[in-house]
Amino acid sequence: MSLSAPDPSRPRRGARQWFSRVWAALRGRSYVPADLSAPPPALDTRRTVHHTVEKTFTTPARGDVYELTVNVEMCWCATGTLSDETLRTKITARVPGVLAELKAAARPVARGFLPFRPDEAEGPVAAAILRAVNGELAATPDEDGVVLNCTPRVRVQMDPVIRDLQRPFVENQLKQEARYDLSELAARRLGDLRIVWRDFITAGLAEWETPYAVSLAQQPDLAFKLLFSMREDRREEARGLVGTVAQVASGHDRLDLLEFAVASDSALRRTYELLGLPLPTPGPDSLFGTAPNAEETP
Repeated sequence: MSLSAPDPSRPRRGARQWFSRVWAALRGRSYVPADLSAPPPALDTRRTVHHTVEKTFTTPARGDVYELTVNVEMCWCATGTLSDETLRTKITARVPGVLAELKAAARPVARGFLPFRPDEAEGPVAAAILRAVNGELAATPDEDGVVLNCTPRVRVQMDPVIRDLQRPFVENQLKQEARYDLSELAARRLGDLRIVWRDFITAGLAEWETPYAVSLAQQPDLAFKLLFSMREDRREEARGLVGTVAQVASGHDRLDLLEFAVASDSALRRTYELLGLPLPTPGPDSLFGTAPNAEETP
């Protein structure tokens, strides 16, 4: 009697029976020998293949004068126990039928939209194509049990002829919108400048040097000429004020004493300011009283 070598792929009978006996004792059950003659369970051998098919076709828009261009990217998925090549062949065989159905479904929907409104037509056309694809795959299941799924991605575009006709109008619209934006920015900028210039004028209006300072800031090379002109202007204005004081003095006999004093004081103060001289401190015998913050003499 010849002894054959044990099969390494099958577990040894003694070790398996011993493990089963120990496991049954731990669980409180009686030992039942396992049936080693039963075949092992079959492994799952299903495969999945992905394939993308892109198709482009045209369909009439409203009026049947111009057309809309529809681009469909069909993402296929086939799952079955066949080989990868066979699953890919299954997909290729179903593409023509699905394509014919989705074209038929897109045609009546696209006819409801104007040829220059592809953005409005894209959603309804995509929904109609998805229903057509799902209906076609469900109506004719695969004879080998292969599960086929298709997800369409739809893009709708206008006819190139219409795009050429619309381009000048769109360019004009873009120019108008840019002009409006510039006008709005200019208005805001002018408002900011108005506030800046208002503060500048308010701060410098009371200072007689402001016009000369602005001229020097804009034309620093003309500093000598501007300073000479400033001196002459101050002299002319001082002469005018002195003349005013003389007229007031000559007509004091026709004025009330208080009016004469007020007019003379205002003219003299303005003369001191133009000449850049400090105002004298009023004495104790002044008609206007003592200077502000001056201490009273006992």
